[in-house]
Amino acid sequence: MKAFLYSAFFLALPTLGLAQTATTDKPTALITAGSEQAKADGPSITFNVEANPVNNTLRVRTNAKGPMQLEVNDSDGRPVLTKALSATGAAMSVPLGNLPNGSYVVRCSVADKTFMRRVTLGQ
Repeated sequence: MKAFLYSAFFLALPTLGLAQTATTDKPTALITAGSEQAKADGPSITFNVEANPVNNTLRVRTNAKGPMQLEVNDSDGRPVLTKALSATGAAMSVPLGNLPNGSYVVRCSVADKTFMRRVTLGQ
């Protein structure tokens, strides 16, 4: 009885579409075949902090043009200085005021991109 059930089951597999059959069609593509990154149009945006360690003035440079938000965060991640600038592609100077010496993170948002650089203020 068991043999009959097993044979009936295996005979019914092709009809149900559950059987694996060898095909001579082209091989199945790998998952990574269509995962190429689309290249962005135009040049990429860069952001640099000049002269690290910094004394009293932070000099930043970006090749983007347009509105830019610059934020200086302390070692705990709290913003200690926020400045709205207009990026022109030239270096910009930002006075740091009376910030104490130490390590800071400069965060710049420009053209839908955000960049972060670690800087040291003082020696």
